[in-house]
Amino acid sequence: MNLLVNLAIGLSLIVVLVTFVLGMFAFARNGAEASARLNRLMAWRVRTQLIAIVVLALGVLIKSQS
Repeated sequence: MNLLVNLAIGLSLIVVLVTFVLGMFAFARNGAEASARLNRLMAWRVRTQLIAIVVLALGVLIKSQS
């Protein structure tokens, strides 16, 4: 069970990192389309951060009970 919790936490953090890096590359581009893409990616980053926080909190709860 601990392995599954660790994998879920690690995967959620990697997803947040990937969305952050993609947003940084979008930030480097110019134009209206790039701006729209940047806004979408940053919104996804916020969502993935929320999911990562929930996964982390659940992981801590599960690990504290074992």
